[in-house]
Amino acid sequence: MIEVYVKKKLQAFLLNVNFSEKGIIAITGKNGSGKSTLLNVIAGILKPDEGYIRLNDIDITNLPINKRNVILVTPDSYIPTLDLKKHLTWGAKLRGRKVNDKEVMEVAKLLGVPNENKKVGNLSLGNREKVSLATAILTKPNLILVDEGFSNISEKEYFINIYTDLCKKNQIDLIYVTQDTEDAKFSDHHYVMNNGSLHKVF
Repeated sequence: MIEVYVKKKLQAFLLNVNFSEKGIIAITGKNGSGKSTLLNVIAGILKPDEGYIRLNDIDITNLPINKRNVILVTPDSYIPTLDLKKHLTWGAKLRGRKVNDKEVMEVAKLLGVPNENKKVGNLSLGNREKVSLATAILTKPNLILVDEGFSNISEKEYFINIYTDLCKKNQIDLIYVTQDTEDAKFSDHHYVMNNGSLHKVF
């Protein structure tokens, strides 16, 4: 369960958001509407001017990024110099979580991560995104935030369907933002961001 009531002013822009949901949450909206700003506030990259963020009844508003049990995935959130297989497990190892080869192989296969012995930076844009998203799942956080992280993946709708199912199976809440309203059909809850405010669709 993620509970967010925050205000954040950035020059002339005001983010003013209040919602409480669990499961799979899609946020659509135009570029510059505040979607990324909201994810950065939840992740701890930006500090809200007022309000709170609670995750599973724990107030994480003032916790440092590495203590929130939240992972933010963007098209650029991979480590280019890591081998693909090492990348898939580095997040889990960083948090002291043991992950077995069978689990890694199952997640990688389901998400179509290529079985290649390459540095992640040498993969295609879509495969880099798949690696980042698979790494996030294998880290087993309480919440994954995806900021346009599906944008370069071929057969995107099929991938999002599999990814949301994996999050549910692992009891991970997911918030993903996109400009493509079709992507929202795989969510439990759909919000539209407009000028810093959220409006619920379903």
